[in-house]
Amino acid sequence: MIGGLQMLRGVAATLVVLFHLQAGSVNEGYDPGFLIWFKRGEVGVDVFFVISGFVIFHAMQGRQDRGPEWFLRQRFWRIVPPYWAVLALTLLALAGDAVLRGDWSDWPSTGKILVSVLLLPVPDQVMAVAWTLTVEGVFYLIFAATFFRWGVRGAVAALVLWSALVLVLMYAPVTLPRAFGLVVYSGAVEFLFGALIALAFRKGWRAGAVPALVLGAVGLGLVVAEIVTFAWGRVWVAGLPSALLVYGMVASGWRMPTWALVWGESSYLLYLLHLLIFSVVGTLLRMAGVAPYGSLTALLGLGAFSIAVSVAATLWIERPYLAWAKGR
Repeated sequence: MIGGLQMLRGVAATLVVLFHLQAGSVNEGYDPGFLIWFKRGEVGVDVFFVISGFVIFHAMQGRQDRGPEWFLRQRFWRIVPPYWAVLALTLLALAGDAVLRGDWSDWPSTGKILVSVLLLPVPDQVMAVAWTLTVEGVFYLIFAATFFRWGVRGAVAALVLWSALVLVLMYAPVTLPRAFGLVVYSGAVEFLFGALIALAFRKGWRAGAVPALVLGAVGLGLVVAEIVTFAWGRVWVAGLPSALLVYGMVASGWRMPTWALVWGESSYLLYLLHLLIFSVVGTLLRMAGVAPYGSLTALLGLGAFSIAVSVAATLWIERPYLAWAKGR
């Protein structure tokens, strides 16, 4: 089960990488080749949210005695310090670029840096992917506030209420403040999908694993290629196929090869690092007279290099760090 989810994490992160590669190519006026079929690779985020809902509810069942402080502390050490490290590298890269160009106009404001450090629910952060960590943080807070007092039923009920609020606001003609928008993002429903899969798995549900995988892969593929659009509602067209994929993976119980496990293990750093790598390598390539998004070969090279760096950082930095942080 864990192996399947690890591989699915790798797939999700890679979808986001391919999405940003094709977007960068198109934005600079180039032809991204077959990567044009990854116009909506951003739905890898939806897969992450469903996985997160499953993992938290599955891992925490029977641990109600640990307390909310323990839970939030574990989540903090797993998520935040690696993010802060990449944020620091991103700011260093921005400073280096400003020095090279002799222009500091793109340097983020003190307020923007502070918002980014604290992961406050403001969309305009230094790192483009940071908003998803804020949404995750809201989920963790809701879980911590309910599970340790009222158990699984209380936590699920809270997710149902959160999801209901999200759906009402999604279809109601209401304009929300930008910050509030992250708190009621549709990922709430996807966390609920993951939680329900965890409960079903615990009760012994395993039927239909292969059909779920096929339907989920086809459904998500249609969205990634933008054959099916978000006009139907992202939570439905991306969230439901993501839920089918997660259920199919955990229900199948398939063993995964080592490379797939490492790919999945490195997914968090890949997600955090890839845009920084694109920026730094892209700047170096431009200085050498090469367009980083100018050919399919360059695009695939950027993607492969990002994965390689993330795997290396996972094996040599993140693993030792997590071993040190365990139990803190």
